[in-house]
Amino acid sequence: MLHAKDHQKRSTTVIDKQVQYGVIRKVALHWVLFMICNTFALFMWVSLFEQPGTGWRETMVECVRRFLPFFVVSIALVPAFVLDTLKLTNRFAGPISRLKTEIANAAAGRPVEPLKFRTGDFWGEIAESFNTMAARVGLNADSSSQKSGN
Repeated sequence: MLHAKDHQKRSTTVIDKQVQYGVIRKVALHWVLFMICNTFALFMWVSLFEQPGTGWRETMVECVRRFLPFFVVSIALVPAFVLDTLKLTNRFAGPISRLKTEIANAAAGRPVEPLKFRTGDFWGEIAESFNTMAARVGLNADSSSQKSGN
């Protein structure tokens, strides 16, 4: 059964700064290393195979002249990759954030709400398991209100 929440878009891109920014830092580091390695490889290719005997400076100028469009396009794509990575990490940070909230409620003795993850989120089986466990031990908000009404 689909819930209304299944079709809602997230209003927040960053749910868990530590996790999501950690992933972004790692992706950025890999991106920088990729660009450095490519630059070095291109420089060595031109120096060894296309223009052997040419000085380092001339080779670097030639590499920049030939490959500058590639570097500009690659750098221009970084914001799109960062945003897409944040959206991807949101698919697991959001569910875990909701799970943490309900675990904190249970630990504090408050009733818990059933977990409902959005369509496309990771770990839907965690929500099902949590909801089953909460119902079994009587932690749900609806079962708490029934107990207090008796």
